[in-house]
Amino acid sequence: MDVNQKVIAITGAGRGLGRALGLGLAAAGARIALLERDGGALEATAREIERSVPGAEKPLALACDVTDEVAVASAVRAIDDRWGRIDALVSNAGLMLPTEKLRLLNADISDVRRVLDTNLVAGFIVTKAFAPVMIRGGGGRIIYMSSMIGVQAGLGLAPYGASKAGLNLLANVAHRELADQGIRTVALAPGLTDTPGMRGTVEGGYAERVASAYPGGRLGQPEDIVPFVRFLCSDVSVHLSGTVLPIRPVTG
Repeated sequence: MDVNQKVIAITGAGRGLGRALGLGLAAAGARIALLERDGGALEATAREIERSVPGAEKPLALACDVTDEVAVASAVRAIDDRWGRIDALVSNAGLMLPTEKLRLLNADISDVRRVLDTNLVAGFIVTKAFAPVMIRGGGGRIIYMSSMIGVQAGLGLAPYGASKAGLNLLANVAHRELADQGIRTVALAPGLTDTPGMRGTVEGGYAERVASAYPGGRLGQPEDIVPFVRFLCSDVSVHLSGTVLPIRPVTG
């Protein structure tokens, strides 16, 4: 699962899974571009990589809102200017609002749009911006960070689940449209992962109920996902494209 010297861009890189991916892939020798709209979180992740990953190349930290086409295009240019290519993109930026706010009959449609824009529309934006640079370089990998909730959502999770289901289809269609130009796409669908963002949004007891059905009675941790992303960014996974890869136990 060699990713040494591969140029890998990660959106939503300031905390949670994005942070873990930045650290883990940098430790494996990848050249990392961090995209994050929260400047403080962005700089914290960049500093942590420099401090805790001996020998890692200095990451490229880019303040970027993935719902902004101009900002994403600017970030792509910055990555291309530094390294001259992009080997992989992990489209990880996501938004999950408190579930009690998003029950169908009391959801504010502006909140629904925010979730869909951040989780799904941004997937289209980054694909359109990153794929041409990958194609110019002979191909690349796009990983859309989906979720088990894209297959079966709980109460108050309709917007989030719909956005992730959309990413699953986006990965399939992007493969059909771009595979002949060297672009490989996968939607990676972890089970419930223990991050501060998740803990702050699901209703009381939900995480514990899910964890009780998982091996060892614990939720997945962000670091558990890193080896799967490393595999997908490596040349070993060249024939895996256009599909959804679940990273979760069967629970029923």
